[in-house]
Amino acid sequence: MNRIHPYRFLLTTMLFASCTALKYVPKDESLYTGAKVEVIAAKKITDQNIVVSEIKDLIRPKPNTKILASRPFLWVYDIAGTTTKETGFKHWLKTKVGEPAVYKSMVDPTLVSKAIDAKLYNMGFFNSYSQSEIVESKNGKTTSITYKIFLYEPYKFDEIIFLKDTDALSKNITASQNKSLLKKDNRYDLDVLLLERTRIDGRLKQHGFYYFNPENILFKMDTTLGKGKLRLYITLKPETPEKSKLIYRIAEVNVYPEYKLGKDSSSKHKEIIDSVNYDDETGYIKPTPILRSVFLKSNQIYNRQKHNLTLNRLNGLGVFKFVNVRITDKDTISSTWLLANIFLTPLPQKSMSVEMQGVSKSNNFIGPALVFSLRNRNAFKGAELMIYNLRSSFETQLSGMYKGQYTYEIDPRIELYIPRFMAPFKINENSNFVPRTKFILDYSFLSRVGYFDLNSFKFTYGYKWKQSRTIDHDLSLVSINYYNIYNKSQLFNDLINSNNLLKRRFEEQFIAGIAYSFFYNEQLKKLKKNQVYFNGNAELAGNTLSLISGAKSSSDNPSKIFGINFAQFAKLDIDVRDYIHLSEKTMIASRFIAGWGLPYGNSSTMPFVKQFFSGGAYSLRGFPAYSVGPGSYAPPDSLKNIFFLQQGGEIKLEANLEYRFPIVGVFRGAFFADAGNVWINKKQTELPGAEFNGTRFIKEIAASYGAGLRVDLNFFVLRLDIGIPARKPWLPEGQRWVLDQFKFSEMIFNIAFGYPF
Repeated sequence: MNRIHPYRFLLTTMLFASCTALKYVPKDESLYTGAKVEVIAAKKITDQNIVVSEIKDLIRPKPNTKILASRPFLWVYDIAGTTTKETGFKHWLKTKVGEPAVYKSMVDPTLVSKAIDAKLYNMGFFNSYSQSEIVESKNGKTTSITYKIFLYEPYKFDEIIFLKDTDALSKNITASQNKSLLKKDNRYDLDVLLLERTRIDGRLKQHGFYYFNPENILFKMDTTLGKGKLRLYITLKPETPEKSKLIYRIAEVNVYPEYKLGKDSSSKHKEIIDSVNYDDETGYIKPTPILRSVFLKSNQIYNRQKHNLTLNRLNGLGVFKFVNVRITDKDTISSTWLLANIFLTPLPQKSMSVEMQGVSKSNNFIGPALVFSLRNRNAFKGAELMIYNLRSSFETQLSGMYKGQYTYEIDPRIELYIPRFMAPFKINENSNFVPRTKFILDYSFLSRVGYFDLNSFKFTYGYKWKQSRTIDHDLSLVSINYYNIYNKSQLFNDLINSNNLLKRRFEEQFIAGIAYSFFYNEQLKKLKKNQVYFNGNAELAGNTLSLISGAKSSSDNPSKIFGINFAQFAKLDIDVRDYIHLSEKTMIASRFIAGWGLPYGNSSTMPFVKQFFSGGAYSLRGFPAYSVGPGSYAPPDSLKNIFFLQQGGEIKLEANLEYRFPIVGVFRGAFFADAGNVWINKKQTELPGAEFNGTRFIKEIAASYGAGLRVDLNFFVLRLDIGIPARKPWLPEGQRWVLDQFKFSEMIFNIAFGYPF
């Protein structure tokens, strides 16, 4: 007998019941079901699809949300009834889940048609127009509207004529016509004209026309040429002020690095450094990092690009609370000389934070963590950022197979960021963002009580810089990692001695190489509905050490440095995400991860700390952390009870899909599905079924699904995801899908901070 899952029954019931929403429509009303756009033209018109898309965006109001021929949110609104209270479940159901009806009386087709006609004109379709037609259903319960667009060929530029005057302003405008956005045979478009005006203004601001206003530009059209052709004249309004036509120069640049509101800017501490008047009152910060960020210079023509660059770079130093570049006339109104006063208000130099965390992992280990952080924003008076971090944590399992086992960890970390490229050769830094040279020293002590203690040292030297608002780079020229295990218990020795793979995993090892990361993030574009994120990483290790050692190395006879085996490998991975915003707080988020690590020379396998893992709160949420794979391999029962033996791989594929929606207040909900696995490159007898096979890997994909609850406070997100396994790759083929074998005992509760991706 076939069973009907409760959630399917609930969904079917809601969809069926929502069809009855029409019975709540008042007798003197009709439910508005939307509008369609119908183009009427003698032939296919240029940019017709663009016109239809633009017009659809204009049409208001939008009809009620429709899903599978029904309106479930309207139905919820109706069945919630009336309530005078502004709290409680009924109010929440009606205002947060429900959607009020959109009726015919709320629609004004004439007004919409006027907006369409204006849009057509602004897009160059001067002779085109629209008409509206109301379409009612036979029972009168629903109404739709058809907007008929009578579309004719648009007007196009036949000739674009710039200013012919000989004054400096006209010459500058005319000189830029080769970069104009307006081209012969292009369709007239008001939006492009406005962009062209902004472009001209930007050029003029770079050539000293400080007081020019883009609204001074006037476009004149001649449409008497016939055949949809027009002549465009780019000129100036007659009332353009004389100051707008003058080129201005910087007379003086004054910098006040310790400015306070209301403070007299006149000072006895000024000194001239590189033509800049620098007010060094207390010596709080050295002039060099500031003056390196000032691109406005005396006796030079004013340049808006350099003005903005100065603002961005001074803000990017991270030591000033306020940065104000104030441009004023030097003497009289008729003077063409400007004063540039740069007022800088410092942030507090030092700040300290102490954070108490609750750690909860997918393997049911929980415990407290304490994080202490001290930041010095001007460590050596050169705008250097020094960060001291100390993190300590304790984890144990209160119930389950690992009850009584625990781990504690202490992680001190020092980071130093210097606001420039420190290199033996000059690197151009004329970007909007301050580049940084990084030095990071990291130590970690971890004790798996009853098994072993671990020391890990890491040193990183390199650069971090932004190319643009959405693009970041991180280059580690030196990345050194050394870890060793000691205080091994007899139980641990017996365990690793019985398995060569485990023994290699926990060997003392030295990793030294170079790493690069590229980031592209459109989430900073808040108004963009479809936001893409990309992170690509590349790492190469061991080649320099191999040259230094001089010996021909192999995995069977590895070379050593300082008496320690060193790793040799190449590693690539990508993380691609897409965030589709359906509304302000509703989105579909997806992610794809792919990674490949290739050990060679001195190494037969990737170092454990560089392997890929699958499963857990930020991966496949229907499985415990790091428990999936590699491939179809399943560890023997003798190893399943060892909580720290995480299963890693050298190849990774993973995909995640999540629907996020608001519930009430700060509470958010989600439905998700995850799929993926990890594999190793070569077949190993200790790991049967773990190697990657191009014809078999699809059959070894693990999958899970579930739902989540999140508390989103903007600056802090607490997340609870409940994952259920859907496909287990370690089971025999034909038995791997386990959707019909649901057990409450297999539900995985993931408590974590932040969104999974």
